Amino acid sequence: MPNLSGYVKTFLKLGVTGLAFWLVFRKLDAGQLWAVLSRTHLGWLVVATALFIASKVLSAMRLRMLFEAGGLRLPAGFALRLYWLGMFYNLFLPGGIGGDGYKVYYLNQLTGVGIKPLITATLLDRFIGLLPILWLTLLLASLAFSGHLPGFTLPTYTLGGVSVPALLALTATAFIRPVAAWAMHRFFPHFAPKLNPTMLQSLGVQAVQCLCVWAIYRAIATNGSLFAYQFIFLVSSVVAALPLTLGGAGARELTFLAGARYVGLPADGAVAISLLFYGITALVSLSGGYYSWNKLPLHNHTYHENFAHRRGRFHRVPSDEKTA
Repeated sequence: MPNLSGYVKTFLKLGVTGLAFWLVFRKLDAGQLWAVLSRTHLGWLVVATALFIASKVLSAMRLRMLFEAGGLRLPAGFALRLYWLGMFYNLFLPGGIGGDGYKVYYLNQLTGVGIKPLITATLLDRFIGLLPILWLTLLLASLAFSGHLPGFTLPTYTLGGVSVPALLALTATAFIRPVAAWAMHRFFPHFAPKLNPTMLQSLGVQAVQCLCVWAIYRAIATNGSLFAYQFIFLVSSVVAALPLTLGGAGARELTFLAGARYVGLPADGAVAISLLFYGITALVSLSGGYYSWNKLPLHNHTYHENFAHRRGRFHRVPSDEKTA
């Protein structure tokens, strides 16, 4: 029965993915979209791919730091390979959750570290990764509501000459860090010392991915404000992470289409950026399949001898180090 349940869930996600793409393409002129995609500059796509890879390296090091806070120290190279393997599974599983689950299972089997700290680290990785997205989105919104971004102004209203949405968005950005710090100290004290460095890493991840969007924007030479595209991209990053479609496919494109109509961007250019970003994500993630077929087995005697020989590289962090 559990297997049947898994098949039903996958089938439903496939249905939602197909529905999302159908909604996108029924509102687009396929000819116009192809015209945008066909003039894509390959050199800028290479730059975008390199920037995307750099953002994922930063993400892997952030997760490695959180695993260490939870009691497991991993070599940087191993952490990077494990992250790439998770990205590979995220292509086929809803919202990236399946890839996280596999990493938890793999590390539990490999090192004997308990499931709870591993799950906590992966959930906090998602939570901390979301904070800079919210911060940057609200910051861009506050600037757009107040008309301070070239070519990108959101509908707004004023009170005494002050843009109320801009003021609310800017105020909200000031509360993100204090609220996160309170929650970490209250519920996850062992992880709290890692909040500042991991938030900085997350900010770096999103900044580099926004540069990736800039490179794609240059690659297709579309019209409209770059800031508006980056704003929609940040919103779509939240939507794509929800466990609604397979690997976020369709959800990001639908968000780009709706966002483009809201802020007055050309729909074909917005969807083209979304499709190219997904294509880069898929291409880079597929390379993680190598580690799915070429990894040490989990249960044979040779592997455990290898692991025992390298126990200085994979080991639990002493409790006094965790609380230092």
